Amino acid sequence: MTWRLHAEPDLLRAARAAAGELEARGFGSSPTTPRPPEAAGRLGWLDLPRRVLPSIPGWVELRQELLDDGFDRLLVVGMGGSGIASRSLIGLLPQVRPALRIAHLDSLDPEAVRVEVRAAKRTGSAILFASKSGTTAETLVLEAVLREAGSRDPRRRLLAVTDPGSPLFDRAAREGWRRVIQGYPDVGGRFSALGPFGAVPAILGGRDFRRALLPALALAEGMRRAGGPSGASDAQEAEDPGFGLGGVLVQLVRAGRTRALVSASREASAILRWVEQMLAESTGKEGRGVLPVLLSGVPRPKELSKRTFLVHFGDVGADRPRLEWAAAAAGVPVILCPIPPEGAAAEIYRWQVAVAAAALALGINPFDQPDVEGAKRAARRLMAGSVRAVPRPATGACGDFAAAAASGGLVVNVFGARTRAAEEGLAKLQRDFAARFGTVPAVGFGSALLHSIGQLEKGGPPDLAVLMLTWGPGDDVEIPPGSALPPAAAGLGTGEFVRLQAAADHEELVRRGRPVLWLDTEVSGDRGLEELLARFRTETGEI
Repeated sequence: MTWRLHAEPDLLRAARAAAGELEARGFGSSPTTPRPPEAAGRLGWLDLPRRVLPSIPGWVELRQELLDDGFDRLLVVGMGGSGIASRSLIGLLPQVRPALRIAHLDSLDPEAVRVEVRAAKRTGSAILFASKSGTTAETLVLEAVLREAGSRDPRRRLLAVTDPGSPLFDRAAREGWRRVIQGYPDVGGRFSALGPFGAVPAILGGRDFRRALLPALALAEGMRRAGGPSGASDAQEAEDPGFGLGGVLVQLVRAGRTRALVSASREASAILRWVEQMLAESTGKEGRGVLPVLLSGVPRPKELSKRTFLVHFGDVGADRPRLEWAAAAAGVPVILCPIPPEGAAAEIYRWQVAVAAAALALGINPFDQPDVEGAKRAARRLMAGSVRAVPRPATGACGDFAAAAASGGLVVNVFGARTRAAEEGLAKLQRDFAARFGTVPAVGFGSALLHSIGQLEKGGPPDLAVLMLTWGPGDDVEIPPGSALPPAAAGLGTGEFVRLQAAADHEELVRRGRPVLWLDTEVSGDRGLEELLARFRTETGEI
């Protein structure tokens, strides 16, 4: 079973019609179908399942080569689509071969970086830097820090996945890194999950990627076959490569449902952050967009509204009666997406097709991220000055801000480590805010969020509010000089760099007239976050 929609008959009929329109366009996958102008040079991902097959044996050999050379662990350093895809695939696919243990780093928080610095000093720990452009600032910072901490010989332990001709590609080739694996220039970052960015770490982690790819390959081949639309119904969608699901998304947005409350069973939870980025960065621009809100449990009916719809991945299990009851009580559509272990890659392919097709039908270019560069420019300008020049947030009116956020939606960006205590505190904030205001806020962590919801928070609906939380870096990790880094970055701490990012993002949000509240404390770590959450609760009124 692939996906199933539970909704009112009118929505089902409209979704069937929209699916037919989308499938008729076909992204230009057929030689006789015109390509949308927005998609020019951006459709290489449609054929990725076929294109990567010849490379898989070489990546399997690389895994054995690393194991034979004494490596037992691989750290994947990558932001946004360069890291999220492999994290999702590794979490979804079963390990079937002897392999390296895989860890991921997409944070500059000193606590998170320090853990990996200690691991980098082990001779059995290899590092893979993943960046499509080869210029991602966070990846460059982490490269400088981790190379300083580990072996000075990159030929043994360093690997890269990047596009040919990128600065990272040229540097790794010049320095003789162990392996430089080329990405595809006609495949965007968040659409690269089934290419080298997702496949290589999954294979090094012992996943049978070739077998996992076969159902996705069948969908890709289905994109090329002529025929009538798959349609959308509340019955099984056995042959839908994504147009039926895309038709549903189109009709939901046209009906004003622009908040996707997304949950998953434990075995399918690894897909959540990938879906979050796919929805937010592909649709969040030109004053529009679908806000994905990742849930830790089943919402209550009063937290649902005419602006929401539900998506659940994996086995619903014991939560199914409560999920369907809550949705029925509020009149909210539910999309159920079971993911059998052999179907993870196919599910990713289907959502790529669905989101891209829906965005194009709604007049949105799904392949760019035009509103991210402003914050990057601000960060570069702030970095060129003294870190003491980083603006500190003024005291804000939490109550007024929360009331405004309740109507337009809220994103909470936490510029700190993703610890268990932090996740528990933020889950409580989600529940409390939903209980008081009837709106479930989206939550993310610092640099990683800037590469996913960051596009939507600046380019999406103008009434979407942003709550920023920052605290003291504590024992910071100094950034050493690096040839690929701006000179001004050397000597900063990674925690100070995160504060620069926060200041730059705040500056850009204010410039655009977005509702934004920045709360800050000098207290470091989990205690700092606890203080900020308590302040926000107190000033918005106890639940």
